[in-house]
Amino acid sequence: MRRTWRMGLVALTTSLCCLAVNSEIPINKPFQVVRPTANHSSMLPVIEGLQMLARHDSQIAVVSVVGPYHSGKSFLLNALAGEMGVFQVGRRTNPETMGIWLCRTNLTASDGSEVFLMDSEGFFGPGVDESYDAKIFTIASLLGGHLVYNTVKVIDQQAATLLELLARRAQLFRTRSAAEPSSAEAPEFLSVRNFPPLTWVVEDFVQEMPEQHRSSEDPATAWLRSYLSKANTSSHDDTVGAGDGDHLLSRLYSALKVHTLFLPATEKQQLQDLSKVDWEDLTKEFKAELLDLRQHVLSRLQARQFDGHAMRGPTLERALRFITQALQRGMFAEMPSLWATWNAQVAQMSLQDAETWFSSLLTHVDSGDDPIPLAEFNQDLEAARAKAMAFYRELLRDFDIIPEDGALRERFNNHFRNKLTLYHERVHRWVGQLIEVAKDVLTRRLAAIELPIDPTILQGEGDNITKSQLTWFSEQLVAFSQKGPTRKLGRAATMPAFTQDPLTHLTSDLRHILSSRELENEKEIAHFFKDAVQAAEEAVESELRAYLNRLLGRAKMKDLQTAVASKCWQAFEEKLVKHKWLRSLPHYRQNKALVQTDAYDNKMTRFGQSNHQKLSDHFRTVLERCKTSYRARKANMVMPASETDLEAEHQQLSTAIRDMLDEQAGTAGDLKDTDAYRGAVMDLNAELEEGLLYLRQKNIELWKVHSDEATRCALRQNEITMKHCGLIPPCLFNKVPQVHKSTSRANLMKCFSGYSAAARMSPAMQMKVFENWYNKDLAQDAANVWNNFYIGSLLTASSLFCSSGAADVVETNKQRPMALSGPPAAAQECPASATTEAIEVFTRDALISASLLSHRSEH
Repeated sequence: MRRTWRMGLVALTTSLCCLAVNSEIPINKPFQVVRPTANHSSMLPVIEGLQMLARHDSQIAVVSVVGPYHSGKSFLLNALAGEMGVFQVGRRTNPETMGIWLCRTNLTASDGSEVFLMDSEGFFGPGVDESYDAKIFTIASLLGGHLVYNTVKVIDQQAATLLELLARRAQLFRTRSAAEPSSAEAPEFLSVRNFPPLTWVVEDFVQEMPEQHRSSEDPATAWLRSYLSKANTSSHDDTVGAGDGDHLLSRLYSALKVHTLFLPATEKQQLQDLSKVDWEDLTKEFKAELLDLRQHVLSRLQARQFDGHAMRGPTLERALRFITQALQRGMFAEMPSLWATWNAQVAQMSLQDAETWFSSLLTHVDSGDDPIPLAEFNQDLEAARAKAMAFYRELLRDFDIIPEDGALRERFNNHFRNKLTLYHERVHRWVGQLIEVAKDVLTRRLAAIELPIDPTILQGEGDNITKSQLTWFSEQLVAFSQKGPTRKLGRAATMPAFTQDPLTHLTSDLRHILSSRELENEKEIAHFFKDAVQAAEEAVESELRAYLNRLLGRAKMKDLQTAVASKCWQAFEEKLVKHKWLRSLPHYRQNKALVQTDAYDNKMTRFGQSNHQKLSDHFRTVLERCKTSYRARKANMVMPASETDLEAEHQQLSTAIRDMLDEQAGTAGDLKDTDAYRGAVMDLNAELEEGLLYLRQKNIELWKVHSDEATRCALRQNEITMKHCGLIPPCLFNKVPQVHKSTSRANLMKCFSGYSAAARMSPAMQMKVFENWYNKDLAQDAANVWNNFYIGSLLTASSLFCSSGAADVVETNKQRPMALSGPPAAAQECPASATTEAIEVFTRDALISASLLSHRSEH
């Protein structure tokens, strides 16, 4: 009975689980997902909590709340959930929440996701270092769809500094985790540039907002942005010259907002244990502001993305495991504490303050409408450096810090370079204005001279005005560019570099103005010639336009050139016929040369090049078709065949292919006189000759294949002959190459007569088959015969040489007087040196012949 009841209960439980998997996580019941290690140095996943998440397959949006311990995080979460007893709120001084807890609520995000609240262990807990707090903050920032940073009373520099350092470390952890080689399964949000929206909640806020922010639409957020823009919580690169929109927090978080909450209760007993206070007993100000906070968070809340989809329970479980494992692998960089870097911050702030003041002093240097002279500019710069340096020493006077004068001078130099750039720009403009004044004087005085005028008088008056203006300009520039005394605290400014010397520039401009005035008398003449040139160009273009889509040979091209030249000059002369005297001016020869070059030569050259390119493309295409057709038809030729039939069939194919090329050489063959046609013919002939050689060789190879029985027969005959031969004559088959080759040829011809395949071969083809067979199949045998031949020739030559020497000795002894002393000549053997010399000669010749034979065998 009991067993039956138990089985029924199990079946009922299984059915309920299958029908409602999401009901395994109850509403408003927190469960732990991450717990600290014993020494609070790292974090470990809570298996039970992660398993609950893994079974919860609904879309989840997480609201993360972080902040110092006993700052009211759990109470704020209870208020957001609408139930004051969800998270534990204690009255003890030690932290109540350990690790990270999640709680499913009945709230809904803007994208329809279920809202989970994340409560975390508070910062600055007893026995907990800053690194652990940063890890808590990192998990909350990475997993939360909205991050709430909770503090009490006010926003001060310590809280802002802490938030920035935590954000930096979270950013560093995200970057290192995403870039780790083993993080191929890293969540998608690790590669997102921004963190989720951040809302800074200030609880128990009773102060008034600063007056300058009260009229803002969101006074609290405006207050924070103004504070961040002034607070020295970032590095030099983050703060100098950056507005509030460029602050680190504004760059890291997709949205930044401040929300203040009034006191939730006014009685001491209630404030000591807020978990016992009902919603109705909370202050109306707190409830109103809390509802606004909830509306703000939920209106923009969305589930984080994971693998391209909204986060669900299983993916949230995977993300928690990934982050905790990354923390355990040491991906979280350790950083020094705030107190350990105090002196460095003071030194850095002093450098920055001195630099800022120097920058402020520079704004008063050279602030007039016109740039001050160079000596005065250097004097003001030196004074600003001295004031800023004294100010820097005063800032460090009460601290045990070594002044970094070199670093400060380098910062001065950065601002000096910027200021010098602006000064140079102003000097450039001032010099340009002087140039314009001088040019204006010349222009006005030349305009007062009535035209036409004698060109000599006009040029003389213009030269006098130009000289006076250049003298005035030079005096102004020399007085302005004096450097002044040597500077001690920094580099002195110099005059800017000009792309062109100002005096040269002014001289050129004044000459240009004078030349422009002198050329005004010739404008109408130039107008006539311009029309004539244009008419010639239009005539050439009109004539060539009719031949754009045609291919022209050499003869046709010459005819076209003659016709175009006639039209061109006719149009040019017709424009000048009204003023015959124009032909006597230098302009006539110049413009005629211009027409010859631009209107005729260039256009005809371009047309000729275009026609040549078209011809090349045309015959290239035709040639490829001819080659393709030739190769296809050549491949279909029947082989082996007799040489006569092969030559005749290939000649017929070559004629057809050449006719195919000629068909594309114009209707009357008018394109045959072009280089493109001749090149195509040469290329085609080379293709045909190469194809014929290939067919001949292939025909021989095929005949050799068909004569395989005859070649094997001849090889057997050679082997029989070789067995009857030794190293000593009279058998010369294996000793004389000519005898070996002639015997092998006779054996093959004899074997040809015994096989039917050889009957279809002409004697010439049989000889070619023999040569192919002898040079390839019998190459090694022929080489051995040559070696034997060289060795025998060497021995024979040595023997003959010595025998000839002995006969000469006998004759010498007969003629020698008996009275002569010394042994008879017959006693002298064949000289060793002579024998050696003969052997060396025969050996060298044999080696050369063997090398040539080996080379021939390889090919």
